[in-house]
Amino acid sequence: MTAKALSVPLRTIMTPGPVEVDPRVLRAMSMPILGQFDPAFTDIMNEVMALIRSIYRTKNRWAYPIDGTSRAGSEAVIASLIEPGDKVLVPIFGRFGHLFVEICRRYGADIHTMECPWARSLILKT
Repeated sequence: MTAKALSVPLRTIMTPGPVEVDPRVLRAMSMPILGQFDPAFTDIMNEVMALIRSIYRTKNRWAYPIDGTSRAGSEAVIASLIEPGDKVLVPIFGRFGHLFVEICRRYGADIHTMECPWARSLILKT
């Protein structure tokens, strides 16, 4: 048995975004795979790292992209900011608030929450 050619319909993904992939990204994804030690891969990675440093206005030579979901990005940020015992206030007005509590708990934070119904605004009074 032979597999038929893959045919994927054009869709707008309605996750937070919405997400439509730029045609340049699609072209890049169709290129041959390079190994991580290939000199061409190193050149591409160095260029991407330079662009990241420019975007984030940093001179940190180790600013580099990490492939992952938005959850992975959120966890990377929290992990780089929180140390055990740090006090963290997490406003909860949707799923991501609960996710942040879960991640902060794993990093040993002293968590304080403020909750309101989903999709409502939290109003902080001082």
